[in-house]
Amino acid sequence: MSVDLFTSPAYLDALERHGSVGDGSGWTPVVVASERDRCAPAYLKTHSWGEFVFDFQIAQAYAQHRLAYYPKLVCCVPYTPVPGPRLLATDDTGRTALAHALIETAQVHKASGAHVLYPHAPDAAILDALGWLRREQLRYVWHNRGYADFDAFVGALSSRRRKNIRRERRLVGEQGIHVTWQRGDSLDDDAWERVYALYARTYHQRGQTPYLASACLRDWAMAFGRKMQFCTARRDNGIVAMAFFFVDGPRLCGRHWGASVDDELLHFELCYYQGIDYAIRHGLTVFDAGVQGEHKLLRGFDPVTVPSFHWYAHAGFTRAIADFYAEERTHVAAQCRALAAHSAYRVVD
Repeated sequence: MSVDLFTSPAYLDALERHGSVGDGSGWTPVVVASERDRCAPAYLKTHSWGEFVFDFQIAQAYAQHRLAYYPKLVCCVPYTPVPGPRLLATDDTGRTALAHALIETAQVHKASGAHVLYPHAPDAAILDALGWLRREQLRYVWHNRGYADFDAFVGALSSRRRKNIRRERRLVGEQGIHVTWQRGDSLDDDAWERVYALYARTYHQRGQTPYLASACLRDWAMAFGRKMQFCTARRDNGIVAMAFFFVDGPRLCGRHWGASVDDELLHFELCYYQGIDYAIRHGLTVFDAGVQGEHKLLRGFDPVTVPSFHWYAHAGFTRAIADFYAEERTHVAAQCRALAAHSAYRVVD
C-alpha cells in the first residue's frame, strides 16, 4: 500500500483538527472502504473550492437544469493539488474494489458523482480501465537533469532565459534581501506570527479567508521536522516574504507563499529559483511548485499533464460531460506540445 506525506495521518488529521475540513467547512470526511482496503481521503463536498480541478461550469449546468450538483463525493487531499496515491490498496484488485466502493458510497449519500483528483499512475490505470471519465490538466514541473549546482542549471538554458534569470536574481539582491532556509519546527513564536500573517495576506488580497489555520501549519512542522521547510526573505532583520515547502521522497513540493509587498521578482526568487536551488543541493529529482503559471515555462519548468477521474450518476449529463472532457483533453494535449516546443532550454544539435 502506497502512502505519501500528503496522505499520511499526520497531514490529514491536522486539517480536520484545526477546522479546514469538518463542521462548517463544506468538507465532510467519509469512510470509503472495501473488504480489505480503505480509500485515501474522501469527502462529501457542498462547494468546489480547495480542489484545484475546477468544475464550476458543470455545477452551473446542473443548476440551470434544476438538478443538485452538491453534495458530490471527492477523493483528494484538501487544498493540496499534489499527485499521489488515492486508492490505497496493495494491488490492482484492491484498487478496483475501492473504485467501486467510491461509486457505491456516492449513491448511498445521493451525491451527484464521485471524483478522484490527482491520482498517481497505478490508480489512473485502474480508473481508465473501469471507464471513469478522464480529465487532463496542464501544469508545470521542474526536473533535475543531474545539475551540479544552480549555475549548471542556468547554463542549460537558452541565452535569453539565462540572462533574464540572472537579472531577476540580481535585482532582488540589490534590494538588500537576505534569503534563508530553515525547518518549520525551528521557527520561534515571533517568526510563526510573521510568516502566518504573510500567508494570510495572500488570501485577504483576494477577499478570501485563509484555508489553513496557524495551528495546522505548526502541527505539520512538529510532525514532519526537516520535511517541512520555510524559505524566508529578510530585510533589516525583518521577514518581508516567505514560502513553505514539503520534501516528499525525491520531490520538493511548493505549497504557499506570502509577502508584505507585491513584488513579482521576489515571488520568482522564493517560489521558483530558491526551490530549484534547494532541490539541486539536496539531490531531489522533481520540484512541483504548484498549479497554473505559464510563466514557469520561461524559468526552466516543463509542461506536463495530470489526470483526474470522474463518475456521474446522471446518465444524460455523463454523455455531455464525456464529450466536453474529450474536447478539453485534445486542447490540453495540443497546448502542452506547443509549450514544450518553446522550452527555456538550449537546443542541442
